[in-house]
Amino acid sequence: MPAHDLPRLAGIGEADIACFRRDGFLVVERILAPDRIEALRARFPLLFAGKFDTGIYPDEWYWREGMSLPDVTRHMANAWKADLTVARLALSADIGRAAALLAGWSGTRLGQDTIWWKAPLTRAIAHHQDTSFLDVLDPQATVTCWVTLDDTHRDAGTLEYAPGSHLWPLTPIPQEFHGQHDYRAHMRAAAAAAGVTPPEPVMIEVPAGSCVFHAGETWHGSGPNVTADRMRRSIGVHLVPESARFSDRPGGYIYRRYQRTGDPVMDESFFPVLWSASGHRTRWIEGYCETGQRRAAAA
Repeated sequence: MPAHDLPRLAGIGEADIACFRRDGFLVVERILAPDRIEALRARFPLLFAGKFDTGIYPDEWYWREGMSLPDVTRHMANAWKADLTVARLALSADIGRAAALLAGWSGTRLGQDTIWWKAPLTRAIAHHQDTSFLDVLDPQATVTCWVTLDDTHRDAGTLEYAPGSHLWPLTPIPQEFHGQHDYRAHMRAAAAAAGVTPPEPVMIEVPAGSCVFHAGETWHGSGPNVTADRMRRSIGVHLVPESARFSDRPGGYIYRRYQRTGDPVMDESFFPVLWSASGHRTRWIEGYCETGQRRAAAA
């Protein structure tokens, strides 16, 4: 197994697990060193300008200079395939291990990463449940590690959670996501359907380099960045159980692109195992993070 690249996460214990399972999320401050924060920040303008280390495009690229509205939150999915600095975070064994411990899984594989750039005066992201997007898999489950690259503030559109909402029923994928005016509407409707009073959202105000793990069923979103000078840059690492397989259900906007015809196995070339209690970790990860080449067999 690799040495700890994020040693702060190695200390997650029983109290943290209890908090995660009670509230649906867990805050861990200052997991990234300042030089690593700066290196990741420096990649954002390059990524959104289409300058990719590997020459491979990400799977989703939302916002283009000169083409998109300036008040839209910038978003990218599976940037680890395009950028090696992002890959070193998204493929972290420590993030994989922490997610497995919190969720009670025997191991984790990377589902996808997401890059979020909420520039000054950009609009909200609607409250949603990440697991709603994963009916493509069995089991339908995910844990997200959201990593902050700026000090976060409620007026700059930080992430917010509805504590305890991971215990409500899972809902369908929301029809609206970017720029919704009443961005908590879906959460309130889900609370009403569950027969509970919507909880007061918890605003995540933490130093740059911190992270929050949340269960895929936890309702979360972010308000507008109403400041004129504060960035809110972050990276989400979405983990799924090592045992996950493709389901027979239709859909799977990004995930299904990488399913072999008639085969439910999630290929480690695209969904690498980050950590397993068995000691397994996808072989090519370390070499890829240095060279961008997946040379070794994934099995």
